[in-house]
Order: sequence, then structure tokens, then C-alpha cells
Amino acid sequence: MDRVTSQNSTNAPANNTPEEDDGWKDPIERLSSIRSKSSQELLEEIDRRLQLNPQYSKKIESDLGGMGFIELEETWGWEGTILNTARISASNKRVKTGDTLTEADRNLLYVLLKQNHGTPFERISFHFRVICPQFVMKQWLRHRVSSFNEYSMRYRTGIHSFYVPGKVAREVSGYEVITDEEVAEYCDLLEKNYHFYSQLYDKISKRLEQDEKSGKIPALGSMGGRNPYRGRVREILRNVMPMAAYTDMYWTVNFRSLMNFMRLRCGSPVNPDEDAQFEIREYANTIFSFFSKKFPMLSEIMLRVLNENRKATSPEI
Repeated sequence: MDRVTSQNSTNAPANNTPEEDDGWKDPIERLSSIRSKSSQELLEEIDRRLQLNPQYSKKIESDLGGMGFIELEETWGWEGTILNTARISASNKRVKTGDTLTEADRNLLYVLLKQNHGTPFERISFHFRVICPQFVMKQWLRHRVSSFNEYSMRYRTGIHSFYVPGKVAREVSGYEVITDEEVAEYCDLLEKNYHFYSQLYDKISKRLEQDEKSGKIPALGSMGGRNPYRGRVREILRNVMPMAAYTDMYWTVNFRSLMNFMRLRCGSPVNPDEDAQFEIREYANTIFSFFSKKFPMLSEIMLRVLNENRKATSPEI
């Protein structure tokens, strides 16, 4: 497994916060009022990962909620893995890790991808850590040929923070569809939602503690493992969490499926149409930047094939 950690670059997020005015309160300041201890720990973990793996980790800068994050933690295989897999059908020729690939090797990669010989490309795998809003996750799950392991609100209270769109996320062709004042209203409603969740969960937890002490229900820990009473409370209360709430997941995917994800979700140069929703496109573009750094040859070949396919299917004018 190839750990993609680097110490040689920085990753300072851009400042997307609008200038202060009478109708605006910095989202980071507002979110601090609802952020739980575990959510604060998650923020600190994001900062650590940005320092430990700056080339392959990034905060989503258009997200003023401060939690949007993605990291390419590990990869398995390289271009030679694809070549060796393809050649096993008809040859004993193999390349070893560290070998310089020839022009014939490069051409074979192109032909395999161009002619849609997909199986050899499934040998390479990528392991991502993703923290994103629930509405982004719902779109991500449409890409089913991969595996997900996600934060569970059955076993933990939800991540106490929410997505806040920055200026660039609120614009269509330069026109701001939601103003700062309207974003403030959006934040007001979401804050109330989180306060409701926290206050009701605390209220019910205190009642459960009293009932445990009185013997009405078994004492905490006496059953071993997960407490079913508190667990059931979390299962029900997670229903009030908004689509703007964050989730945290590991995503493992092979290159064949990753290419399909990037083709559908990226912007230019992978997908000049840029027809995916802005937020998932931000994550997909970041994935492509990681991929092209890690696999520059394969990235170049993929762009060539996608461009040729696009031209072949475009109607002549």
C-alpha cells in the first residue's frame, strides 16, 4: 500500500469570508456556539492531516462551514500494474516497480482505455477520507462500484456543524442568487435545529440516567457494548438533522470507477460541460488534482481519451 504523505508543500485555504457588515456574522463564530467536543476534535484532526499530508489533502474553500475536507490517504498499484494485468492474457512480459515505461507501454495504456478494456484498470485502488455535507454524500452514493464506511449517527451524536455556501458557491454566471443577509437567515434556522437536537438529547439522557438509578431500566454498562436506550434516542433524533449536516466517510474505489466519477462530477478539463452540482464538483476537482499528481501519465491518457470520445459524439455544426 502506497502512503501518499508529503511534507514539502503548504495548503493554506483561501479567504472566502465576505467583508463584515451589519447583516453578516462570521459562520465560524456562529458555528462555535453549536459545535460539540467531538466536532471540535474533528476540526483539529483536519488541521493535523493538512500538515501531515499537504500535497494530498485539502479543505473545500468555498464551504464557510469550515468542515469540508478531502484527503487521498493511500493508493495501491501504478501504471505498470495495469500493463501486467493486461499482458497476462498473451505474454510473459512484465514491468517491475521502478522501471521506466516505454512508448510502447504508454501506447498500450492508451489503447486499453480507448477501446474500453476496463478490467486491468480495476487493479489500481484509491483510499479517500471525505468530510462533506449530507446532500453531497447522497449524490456520491450514486457511484455504487466502490465501498463506503461512514460516520454513524446511531452510535454517535451528529457532527455539530453545517455547510455554509461562500460567495463563489452562491453565484450563477456572476449573479449572486443568495445574499449575505439571506445566508444569515439560513444560518439562523440551522442553528435552531442543532440547538433543538442537543437540548432534547441532553434532556432525554438525564431522564434515562434517573431511570437507571431508580432501577426502572438496566444501569448503563450492565448490558455490555452499546446502550440500547441511548442508541434508540440517537436513531430517532438523527431524523431532525438537515441535509446541510456533515458526514465523515472513507471511500475506496478502483481507477475504472474513479474515472467514471470524475467524468460525471468534475469540471474542466475533465468535463467542460461542468453540469454536476457545484459542491460535489468542488470535491471531484480536488480528487482529479490529487490523481493527476499521483498518476501524471495515466491522467494525461485519460484526458486524451475523454476528449476524443467527446469529439466523436458531438454533433457536427
